[in-house]
Order: sequence, then C-alpha cells, then structure tokens
Amino acid sequence: MLHRYIHRLFEVSVTLKGLHALLELAIGAGILALSPVAVSNLFVELAQREQAHDAPGFIAAALLALASGAQHGGQRFAGFYLLAVGAINLVLVIGLLTSSLWSFPTALAAIAALMGYQLYRYTHTHAIFLIFLTAFDSIVWWLVWHEYRVLRTGALVERPSSLPRPV
Repeated sequence: MLHRYIHRLFEVSVTLKGLHALLELAIGAGILALSPVAVSNLFVELAQREQAHDAPGFIAAALLALASGAQHGGQRFAGFYLLAVGAINLVLVIGLLTSSLWSFPTALAAIAALMGYQLYRYTHTHAIFLIFLTAFDSIVWWLVWHEYRVLRTGALVERPSSLPRPV
C-alpha cells in the first residue's frame, strides 16, 4: 500500500515537472520573441507600479535590475536557458512516465545538477523562490530514485500506471 502511495506521488510530482517544463518552453519562446526594449520597458513599468503601491524597495530594485539585464543580453540568455531546460525536462518527464529505464539515472543527474545551479543562483540573488524550487526538486529526486529502485526490482510489473495510456 505504501509503494502504491509513493508511486502515485511520483506520478503527480513528475507530471507537475512536465507542466513546469511546458511553462519554461512557452516563457522562453515568449522572451525571445520580444525586443529587449519592450522587455526592459515592461520591467520598468512594473517597478514603477510597485513603488506607487509602497511595496518593499527590494522588489522595485529587482525589477529595475531585470530591466537593465534585458538591455545587456540577459534576455537572450534567459530565453535560451528556459528553452533548453524546458526541452530537457520534457524529454525526461516523458521517459519517466513511460518507465523508460534510461530516463531514471539521467533524470537523477539532471535534477541534482539543476538543484546545484539553483543553490548557486540563490547565493547571488537571494531569491527565496529558488529555495522552494530546490526543496520541491529534492522531493522529486527522492521519488524518482525510489521509483527507479522499485522498477529495477520488478515490483512495478504487478501494478500498472494510474495515468491513462495514449491511444
């Protein structure tokens, strides 16, 4: 019963990672489709709104830093980064949900590398969101590891996925 519950958590968390990958792909494409001036102007406008609503100063400062980064090549990096990470994650999610053995060690390595990068970025940005994302990714990492271990012992053969099979 516990294995079934953990398996369901695995499916839900990997599906969430898949939705996140689709969002990364869409945002990456959107970022690359816009001009750097348009992106910069958007961040400046958001900063002005935050200042008008007496939001904490660090929010406006972060938005202004993003506006500056968009003007100095940061936009292209962000767009390509999101496209690459989104594509890799989507391929891994498909592999994991179809129980392809190659995808488990690959996903474990990719998630670990991504968590390392997120923690590295946190030391520069102090964005608390990165801590939450890393905590979620560590749970996903453990679920992938557990599922791989169970799959290799053959225990999953007796219980099919609760996700609908493609037609």
